[in-house]
Amino acid sequence: MTEKEHNKYDITYRQMLTRLPKLYKFMAKYKWLILGLAFFDIISNLIITVPPLIIQYSVDELIPLKDIFSLNVFFIAVSVLFVVFSGLFLGHIYIRWYLQYNIRKDIREKLFNALLLKSPIFYSKRVSGEITSRMNNDVGSVSYLASDAFFDFFNAFLKIFFSLSMLFYLSWKITLAILLLIGLQYVCVTIIMNFFKKYRKLTSEKWGRMLGYLQEILSNIKIVMAFGNENYESSRHLRKSRDYIKDSIKLGITNRMFEVVGTLFWHAFYVTIIVYGLNLLTDGEISLGILLAFVMLVRNLFEPIFELSGTMIFVISAFVSIDRIYEYIEYPDELHTSENPEKIDTTKGELEFKNVKFRYEKEKDKIALNGVDLKIEDGQSVALVGPSGAGKSTVINLILRFYDPESGTLLFNGKDVKNLNVDEYRNLISIVFQDALLFNDTIMNNLKYADLNATKEQVEKACRDADIYEFINELPLKFDTVIGERGLKLSGGQRQRLSIARALLKDPKILILDEATASIDSISENVIQAAIEKIMKDRTTIIIAHRLTTIAKVDKIIVFENGKVVETGSHSELLSKQGLYHRLWTTQMKDNNDEIVF
Repeated sequence: MTEKEHNKYDITYRQMLTRLPKLYKFMAKYKWLILGLAFFDIISNLIITVPPLIIQYSVDELIPLKDIFSLNVFFIAVSVLFVVFSGLFLGHIYIRWYLQYNIRKDIREKLFNALLLKSPIFYSKRVSGEITSRMNNDVGSVSYLASDAFFDFFNAFLKIFFSLSMLFYLSWKITLAILLLIGLQYVCVTIIMNFFKKYRKLTSEKWGRMLGYLQEILSNIKIVMAFGNENYESSRHLRKSRDYIKDSIKLGITNRMFEVVGTLFWHAFYVTIIVYGLNLLTDGEISLGILLAFVMLVRNLFEPIFELSGTMIFVISAFVSIDRIYEYIEYPDELHTSENPEKIDTTKGELEFKNVKFRYEKEKDKIALNGVDLKIEDGQSVALVGPSGAGKSTVINLILRFYDPESGTLLFNGKDVKNLNVDEYRNLISIVFQDALLFNDTIMNNLKYADLNATKEQVEKACRDADIYEFINELPLKFDTVIGERGLKLSGGQRQRLSIARALLKDPKILILDEATASIDSISENVIQAAIEKIMKDRTTIIIAHRLTTIAKVDKIIVFENGKVVETGSHSELLSKQGLYHRLWTTQMKDNNDEIVF
């Protein structure tokens, strides 16, 4: 990780205070519940300061007088106090857990909803493991900070305040000696904290990258196995694990140093009280009852300090997590959005590119589209053809508004797409990707993802058009069959036909087929091709296909090369021009190999 990345999440104590308003946004919904718990903490801390005072009074006043009755009354009073306190504490624990998990739900929901609105540009810059880490680890850290940590600190402050007040009241000399030790402890904890912040940032970022690597490998496990690279990936995983573990060990040691320092000062407190207190007792400056009360009260003082030493570890992490969560929530929309979008003409589906230029973020030195001009009429069937990397997929990405042009204009029915509502615009478009993208859900739910309000009859019609209806009805559970993650329980052709049926269910104005028949066998392809030709009527259809025989009947073929439109025309017109399309067609027919990819 670079020094810049290190400093990105560096948090000082002052910076923690500036982040409290962001934290409060997650807590505001439960403010009355939080105030109720705070009131309970005040009462409970007042209660626990009473027993030491009762001990002091009993030792100094009642025992010398042998007042057994009063001693018994005090004993019963203390017992009743602790019983009441224990009952209240159980309720306190329940409410704190309720608060933590509900705040966690709210944060995750807010982050998830924000992620749903991000453009593909956002995701192209990040690995999925890093996003998953923030959804899981960082959300958990912030919810802990907003609930448990908040009350731990508030409760600790109350304990320290009440205990110090009583200690000063009993003996200001011993109290000053204890405060000197607390100051020394603070210096030690601060030094350890600086090391902890360093290793916390390292392990957090490395774990995010580790998750991204694991998810990538598991998603492409077939490729790993097909090329026999199991040992290679095992070695890669081992190297990454060692790198992560190395910093994790340092983090763990630093973590334990808080406990070591805490234990050391715990004993130093008691040694100071006993040694110094006995000297004061010998000199007659304090009584035995005061010394005993001091020993009891100093535990109430030291416990929160000791606990906070450990809690600060998680608090630092949580404040870092606030930044990591808000970085995603407040990430600016990289697509142009109009505050007053123009009304969309939904009666037709016409597209036009005017001198469009575009570069991908990761390939700034390479232009994907270079001054593209093209027009697709309403109801027209158009095929995009060209070598790999020519710009075909980029055109589709711009039509779907996954990206905006670097310059130039994309028009839909004569209006700049930047001035249209993105959701309404995309609702008029349906796409079938080369790789069938399906959910681990039932066939019915996968199909209805295109139209959540679709009727069973509409679903069945779409399936018949895609030639998948008979197959579905042969399954034991029919439309209620769960197809597995990414539809792995189906064959490639079945998955693709299911994707086609889903696209048809949307009844779009513009239908995009991104090599939709690439994974279908030749028999199924003929059936699907006939279905596609039928559904292409009365709607604009854009096709990317590497089998040129499947696009011979389209109205217009647009040929791309190096990000530019080099040829336009029908199949016969382009063949007569003896240009790039002719060369691609001739090569494919000569080799008699439909699997060649352009």
